[in-house]
Amino acid sequence: MKRVFIVAKILFFSFLYLDAQTLEEGIRQLENENYAAALNTFIKLNVSNPKNSIYAYYLGETHYAMENYKGAKDSYLAGLAANSKSDECKIGLGKLAIDEKNLPEAKKYFDSALRGNSKNHALIAMVGAAYLYNRNPQPKEALEYFTQARDLDPKIVKYWIYKGDAHVANNEPGSAMTAYETAVEKNRIEPETYVKMARIWNSSGKYDLAIEKLETAIKLNPNYAQAYKDLYESYIKSRKIDKVIPVLEKYTSLVGSDIGAKVRLVKFLCYQAKDYNKAIEVGNQIIGSNPEEYTIYRWLAWSYFETGEFEKSYKSNQLLLQSASKSTERKLYVSDYEYLAKSAFKLFVLDTTKDPSKLNLLDTMEWSYNKLIELDSSRELEVYGVIAKAYYDAKIYKKGEEWYIKKNNLKPLNSSELYYLGLCQFFDEAYSRADSSFAKLLELTPNYAQGWIYRAKCNANLDPENVNFLAKPYFEKYIEIASADTKQASVVRNLILSHRYMAYYNVQNNNNELAKMHYSKILELDPTNLEASDNLKLLGNK
Repeated sequence: MKRVFIVAKILFFSFLYLDAQTLEEGIRQLENENYAAALNTFIKLNVSNPKNSIYAYYLGETHYAMENYKGAKDSYLAGLAANSKSDECKIGLGKLAIDEKNLPEAKKYFDSALRGNSKNHALIAMVGAAYLYNRNPQPKEALEYFTQARDLDPKIVKYWIYKGDAHVANNEPGSAMTAYETAVEKNRIEPETYVKMARIWNSSGKYDLAIEKLETAIKLNPNYAQAYKDLYESYIKSRKIDKVIPVLEKYTSLVGSDIGAKVRLVKFLCYQAKDYNKAIEVGNQIIGSNPEEYTIYRWLAWSYFETGEFEKSYKSNQLLLQSASKSTERKLYVSDYEYLAKSAFKLFVLDTTKDPSKLNLLDTMEWSYNKLIELDSSRELEVYGVIAKAYYDAKIYKKGEEWYIKKNNLKPLNSSELYYLGLCQFFDEAYSRADSSFAKLLELTPNYAQGWIYRAKCNANLDPENVNFLAKPYFEKYIEIASADTKQASVVRNLILSHRYMAYYNVQNNNNELAKMHYSKILELDPTNLEASDNLKLLGNK
């Protein structure tokens, strides 16, 4: 759900299409994220003159910005059908190829577009933009083309801005700021530059500097929607809450009254600004009057979970899945399944009735996490660990053990995971398996006191009548390691248990002096321990 950037304007627009004022209007709508209005403008232009491929290209760009990638492809192809030499549409198709990670195919389109255009800095910059502003950015390639375009005509401010964007994407904020500062030197009234500079300050936590740049952008263009959007986010981050609402209202008025703009606002509130309460408020307003705007359920599920309303999050996610199932064009993402899984588990844990039917929530959790893995197999190990720990937290130890073993079959468990695997087995009374797990844990962390006490407890349960005193070496080791730290109540309890066991062992082996020593240690830890004091008296009379 990465934000997809669009190129604000085709750079050669100014000297090729000055007669098309409605085209300029459509581009302005596209810049301001008023996609419904832009789509309407470009559809009208394309119908009025289908042979002019620039209209088809912009129609494709609008579809792309709206995440309708099939519509974008159809528009680019239509532009090429109308004009086989449409370099813009070739570049649009190249961008889609990059989305599919087919870089050789993208290069074919770009090479075709640039054939005979080695000095056309506008087209070269367009190729750079296609490499950068997509779902699979390639900043190094983009930087190469932006630099070429800049070198051909360094007066054009946009080239410096795009070059800065490429540096940002390549994690080079210093180079990016230098490019933006150069852009300002060349044109001090271009608001986009100040917005880009503000983003760098925001990313480094210097919110006041970011706000200053955004306010400058708004002074230069009071109707530049993107500046208000970024300013709203900056106010949230800098906790200037009292300034948020007027900026939000202005942004909403600029993006238009169409429902698409409202949906994007909810996404922004949740995904970027993390203003979950406002996202819930606006989202419910939209879904109340426009129930087919199914993506709102995604942001409601997310926002409800983050505000601790797990049942509402769960229900919103169910509605999202139901809505998505109505059409193959409706996509679900990794985060959808992740929030469904997390909310289902939270509901199970918080259920105080212990209703057996609530176990289906855990089935939902497993199903959701498995769907997540289908979409992103790279997270398989992580998810197995999350499920295993969830079952441990829910005290369903057999299932916890099952999932830890599944993870171990993919990659050996780390020390923390071995500890929880051992606990799952211990509390499920599988003492032999638990002892093996704690033994492996102690191979990795030989001085981990908890590993030794659980080995002791496992062996005590395996030898309940103390026929062989299997637990002796582990209690001894625990005493050796843990005696230096008696500030924690749990450590004191385990030390008392250990000394008690060792005292009994020594009594049974006729070593009363060692037994008395252990009972004395118990009294040092707990002077009110009657068992220890009584046994010391008995041993003192022998």
